[in-house]
Amino acid sequence: MKKIRIYSLIGFVLFSCSSEPEIEINEPLHPEPPVKIINLKNDEQFVIGDEIVFDLVVSDPTKVKDLELFVSDTLYKSALKKENQSFKIGTKKARVGFTKIAITYADEKGDRHGDTRTVVLFSDIVPKAKVAKIVGTYPHDKSSYTQGLEFYKGKLFEGTGQYGKSILAEVDLKSGKHLRKHVLDAQYFGEGITILNDTIYQISYTEHTCIVYNMNFEKIKEYSYSGEGWGLCNNGKSLIMSNGSNEIVWRNPRSFAIEKSIYVFNDQSDIGQLNELELINGRLFVNVYTDDRILEVDTTTGKVLSDIDCSEVVLDGRVPGADVLNGIAYNPVTRKIYITGKWWPKLYEVTFN
Repeated sequence: MKKIRIYSLIGFVLFSCSSEPEIEINEPLHPEPPVKIINLKNDEQFVIGDEIVFDLVVSDPTKVKDLELFVSDTLYKSALKKENQSFKIGTKKARVGFTKIAITYADEKGDRHGDTRTVVLFSDIVPKAKVAKIVGTYPHDKSSYTQGLEFYKGKLFEGTGQYGKSILAEVDLKSGKHLRKHVLDAQYFGEGITILNDTIYQISYTEHTCIVYNMNFEKIKEYSYSGEGWGLCNNGKSLIMSNGSNEIVWRNPRSFAIEKSIYVFNDQSDIGQLNELELINGRLFVNVYTDDRILEVDTTTGKVLSDIDCSEVVLDGRVPGADVLNGIAYNPVTRKIYITGKWWPKLYEVTFN
C-alpha cells in the first residue's frame, strides 16, 4: 500500500466553485523499498562464535532481480529467493571489529540497490596478562623523539618526530650514538619507519607522505596516502601501518595501495591510539599511545592475544623531560627485543613474560 502525506504548507492549493480548498496529495518522497533487513540493528554487538541472525522482507518481488547477500563485501550467497526469509551467519572464523551485512538487488533498469547493517564483533578470548622485564640497558639519545625503531641485517635504525627535528638514523646499540643520519625537511613530522628489500620507508604524521630511501639514506621516491601516519613495520612482503585509530592496514610496497585491514579488539572493547609496530614471530606487537603497555595482536583476526604491562620500564625510563613509551625493535639475529620512549635516555632489552 502506498503511503500518502498531506502537504498543507508546500502543496499546491486548488479552489472549487464553493471556494473551499482542495488539498493536493503527493507521492511520498521516499517510497517503501522492495527489500529490507529487519531484526538487526546497526552497531549491534556480538562475540566471535555467535550467530548473526536476521530476517529479510521482500515486499514487492516484481521490482527485484538478482538478490544477493554480502558479508564484509564478499559474496556470501547469490540467487536468493524473492521472498521473506531468515538468515544465520556464523562468526567462528571472522575477524573482530566491524562487519558489514548487505542485501543487494537489481531494479527494472539494472541499477543495484540494497539494505545494509554494520555490526560489531568482539574477541572471544581474554588477553593474557604479561609483564615486560628489563634484562639489559643501553644509552639512548635524549634528543630522539622516537617514532620508529627497527633492526635490519643486525643494524639498528630509528626514525624520530617533531617539526624541524625529525630524522632517520642508524644507531650504535652500545653507545646510543647516531652513526649517520638524514634530517627531514622542516615541513615533515616524521613517524614510523621500516626496511624491506634494502629500501627504507618513513611515514609522516599529517603530511600524507611516505618517503622512500635507499640504504644510503638517499630519497628515491614518495607515496601519498589519506589520513594520518603513526607506526610502520613489514612482514617481508607487505608494509603494515597504523594511523592512530583502532585499524591497521597492509600496504603494497610498490604502490602503497591498501591490501587488507584489521581492527584491533579485545573481549571488552576496541583499542585505539595504536602507534609503533613490530612483527615478532608472526605476531604484531603494538604500542598504545600514552599507555604503559604493549599489545600482542593476531594479524589474521585482530584479536588481542596478550596485554603487556611495561610500567616497570616506564618507571625507569620516563625521567623528567621525557615523554611516553614508544619504540619496539626485534633483532631476528639475536632474537632479542628492545623498547624505549620519546626523549628517553635509555633503551631497554626486555622479555615479555
